Amino acid sequence: MECKKCRGTGRIKDKDGTIHICYDCLLKGKMDQHEKNPKTAEDFRIKL
Repeated sequence: MECKKCRGTGRIKDKDGTIHICYDCLLKGKMDQHEKNPKTAEDFRIKL
């Protein structure tokens, strides 16, 4: 079932334009703390 507040995105945009996480999804454990597509050092243009 999709969240009514964030529509499954995990983010809520307020009327003033600010964005914050959906606390309902966070409390229910529906948010993944890890990036689905992790970036490499090359993506950030970092020389190792």
